[in-house]
Amino acid sequence: MAEISGADAPPPSRDSAAPALSDRPVALRFRFVSDGDRALEALRYARRAMLREEGTRGVEEGEPSLEDAVFTSSEVSWSVPASAAGAGRRKLEELIARANRALVDMPAPPSADRRA
Repeated sequence: MAEISGADAPPPSRDSAAPALSDRPVALRFRFVSDGDRALEALRYARRAMLREEGTRGVEEGEPSLEDAVFTSSEVSWSVPASAAGAGRRKLEELIARANRALVDMPAPPSADRRA
């Protein structure tokens, strides 16, 4: 997974009623580098597990929810408060680590060369 330079939201003007800088949204964007459907399925498996955990234990104060991240087959984008960007990056690192472990544990797909 490689982080793509995200476009941060512009800072509010001084006379604005906008939230403080630590609460301004930051766009985290990461591109997936995978070798096909098995890797994508492992990522989906890991994401579902982490979402179940969030649903069971909740999220800690200041921790962004993975439920708000938008996943495609090639990348994830996630708008989080600037103060939670580090926690979001750590959560995505955990997601990738879990997906890699799931990929190792997944059975290999049947070979197209096998004949009955």
